[in-house]
Amino acid sequence: MTMEVEGRDSSSFAAVVQDAVAILDSTFASEPLLRTQTIGFAGPHLTPGAGNYAPLDFLEIALAEKLDRGLPFLLIVTEVDLSSSSLAYTLALPSQLTNIAILSTRRLSPAFWGDVAEGAADQATTAARLAALMLHSFGHLVDLAHEPDRHNVMYRLEGVEDLDRMIELTPKQLATVRRVLPREAREKSARDHRLRFVLRTLVHDAGAIARAVVRANPFRLLTKMPTMLAAALSVIVVLLFSAETWDVAAAVSVPQIALFSLMCMAAAAFVLYRAFAFDALLSRDRRITQSSIVTTAATVLCLLLTLFVMFVFFGGLMYAVTLTVFPRPLMEAWPTDGAATTTLDHAKLSMFLAAMGVLAGSLGGRSDSRDLVRAVLFITEET
Repeated sequence: MTMEVEGRDSSSFAAVVQDAVAILDSTFASEPLLRTQTIGFAGPHLTPGAGNYAPLDFLEIALAEKLDRGLPFLLIVTEVDLSSSSLAYTLALPSQLTNIAILSTRRLSPAFWGDVAEGAADQATTAARLAALMLHSFGHLVDLAHEPDRHNVMYRLEGVEDLDRMIELTPKQLATVRRVLPREAREKSARDHRLRFVLRTLVHDAGAIARAVVRANPFRLLTKMPTMLAAALSVIVVLLFSAETWDVAAAVSVPQIALFSLMCMAAAAFVLYRAFAFDALLSRDRRITQSSIVTTAATVLCLLLTLFVMFVFFGGLMYAVTLTVFPRPLMEAWPTDGAATTTLDHAKLSMFLAAMGVLAGSLGGRSDSRDLVRAVLFITEET
């Protein structure tokens, strides 16, 4: 699908995409399971930031278009520059979780880099590079790994010139495509008995959900949310030096504090999901799809694991602080329901503080960068 945002040279852009799709078709000519379809989409009203556009804005539009058109895979090609969270620019951002990839042609042209060439030669080079970029992105969507061979389409490219050599697909890679395509392309949907369909999908696609969570990496996601960590730590520090907190921790039982902790993490996950996840959409005929269930489940599970990591970290930290900062006379004098000097007392206090920190942190976490967190959740790599 092409998205013309600026429309500076629509005819040239359309010709490049058409030539690139022809190369893509010839590459998979022996694979009858794969059929390409070129679709034009009127340029969305997007506002660039710092000279380029946020690829997640395209992804949000693509999710609705993919659902409405019933497409198993969707490659969005635009002529504008795409922003990157860690690089000076990005050429493509594949999202295996959604089976969507966003690609930019802006820097593929030799003319962009000052190379003087005839119009036809420049267009041919740009189209060949776009085709290689399409193959590389599509490879990520069907779970192909990176290859060390610079001539392979799954080489971990570092610059635009690398695309000139990335033209090969090995028989093993083609076999992987043949194995994965039927499963990915035959997406199921349901309009009635949705609960049964959701449960069946969760069981059937448990492996895909787990792989998506591993790719997102809850530890990495936590480092991308500094405001959440700061808000949690601020609340914990205030509560730690409050005698009433010690009273509560000493009075409650372990099952009670465990239930309280689970409720805090569930509430925090809901808050973060509403802030960072893409909305689960229904088709026009109100059907729910397999991919939307997998995307939602992977997002929720990743957020829950991130909060659990945060809970364990702050719980351990508070336990260590309790043992090293507070003198024994203070532990005996503060609680009104008896001294809080045992290991169990300290463990319950640490769990209570960590649970409160997770809940408070989720509210502060809404101020973290929405695009940055969504990129960790949904983007496979920045190419």
